[in-house]
Amino acid sequence: MEHNMAYNTQSEPLLISEYGRSVQSMVDHICSIPDRLKRNELAETMIQVMINLNPSVKELDNYKQKLWDHLYIISDFKLDVDSPYPKPSREEVEQKPSKIPYKDELIKFRFYGRNLQTMVEEAVKMEDPEIKKAFINYIASFMVNSSRNWNDENLDKATVIQHLRTLSKGALNLTEEDLSIHIEANRSRNKNNKSKNKSKKYSRGGKPRKKR
Repeated sequence: MEHNMAYNTQSEPLLISEYGRSVQSMVDHICSIPDRLKRNELAETMIQVMINLNPSVKELDNYKQKLWDHLYIISDFKLDVDSPYPKPSREEVEQKPSKIPYKDELIKFRFYGRNLQTMVEEAVKMEDPEIKKAFINYIASFMVNSSRNWNDENLDKATVIQHLRTLSKGALNLTEEDLSIHIEANRSRNKNNKSKNKSKKYSRGGKPRKKR
């Protein structure tokens, strides 16, 4: 005895797969009903079915409108009913989001990161000389302290000036007198604490102190 079975591979693709093929079939059936009042009634019932299938949807803002939008999408926009919300257009639903613009230019010094390069570009645009000077010194201090903390390297002013000139494409021509770099003391203080703690464990002769 042969049975005619409809396999998913032979069926039309689901327009919203989360609701499954049963919901798709029911929506297709609603679209085929000639009586408009009956279609309206069944569409309202279908919304309740969709809520029962996914109760957490109630936590979303305007969840009922979103469900009606889904109902239209599942019907491939063929559903003709009196919805409490405006029918979405195919163009609105299929419209792709705008691409986020990314900078294609390479970072000159990757260890500083793109944010610092952006900060330098902003410094170049500044017109107030006092604010510009303070901002440049902030950038220079960040460069030096970042290099000490992450690369264990102490940058001198000449290197900082060279990097700033490169990052600004020659717009920032500074001298060592222009820079007032603030060095964070946390790193050196930690080293001092370690050396002090180490010295407490030993006597002057280098032998460990005896516990009393």
